[in-house]
Amino acid sequence: MVWRIHFTPDDLARIQVSPTLGPLSETVMAVSLLRCQAPPRSLLNQWRGQARVTPRMRPLTALIPPGTRGVDLCTLTGEAPTLEQGLQALLDVPREHLLVEMGYIDRHGRLPAAAWALAEAGARPDLADAIQAAYDALVQPYWNRIRACLHAEQAARRRMLAREGAGRLLASLQNHRIRWRPPVLEIMQPGDLDMHLDGHGIALVPSVFVGKDPSLHENPNDATDIPRLILPVADADHLWDAPRPQGAALAALVGRNRAAVLASIADGCTTTELARRVGISLAAASQHASVLRGAGLIASRRQGGAMLHVLTPLGAELLQAG
Repeated sequence: MVWRIHFTPDDLARIQVSPTLGPLSETVMAVSLLRCQAPPRSLLNQWRGQARVTPRMRPLTALIPPGTRGVDLCTLTGEAPTLEQGLQALLDVPREHLLVEMGYIDRHGRLPAAAWALAEAGARPDLADAIQAAYDALVQPYWNRIRACLHAEQAARRRMLAREGAGRLLASLQNHRIRWRPPVLEIMQPGDLDMHLDGHGIALVPSVFVGKDPSLHENPNDATDIPRLILPVADADHLWDAPRPQGAALAALVGRNRAAVLASIADGCTTTELARRVGISLAAASQHASVLRGAGLIASRRQGGAMLHVLTPLGAELLQAG
């Protein structure tokens, strides 16, 4: 069984690469992952070992029947850079739009009676409070790392799209679940689906908590809204490592050379490009990048035989302030 996404030349020209839908969407997907009946043993094992669903999260779990991805709050709220913006978007979702999404999930997973009450404006703050609790417990302790990881994934894909084109980008997604057979992207998933993009294109969105399987999102309430294909990041295991002592990594950031290195990474570059820009050896460039990465100022992602470095939001803020 397979999903088939059909691309025209116009669709290929309109591919977008997003950094993330934001902390609200990652939180909803994190709870969905915890309620998955049989997740792969190796999937975020360290995180799942310490993550717990609490009673305060019940309004949210009511919208995520076990074995389903749950009501598509990610599409309903759209891209929201902060949790506060996401929660406000949730409060503003029209009742009719939420009911459409709930009706779709109810056909596959039977929502409990408590879930339907959440469509009403008076009950929506309870859902927002449940998402806040889930974010605080499951995502917030790691959010800076998660955001840096997603930013690096986006930068790598944008770089490939700009330099090698849409076909090469789609081919780079291939694994045992995804195949690019121009002009069709095939995704091994339960059920058969043919999606014709009709010139609208598609947005590729990285996610830490989407699980092993990509997730395809359409907006039934807005035909002009671009579909989103949410894809797992290449490697998220390092996100759960114990943080370094506060200030230990930043203490290493002194001197003009490292400031020049940080500035040279502003628009993204490989280690080789960094060495050439700053006029230092490849070994020195690698060592500077390692220190900056340890300080949380850059994120790195392997792309082919090279290591691509990009600024994290913290690194960008520090550079701008300097």
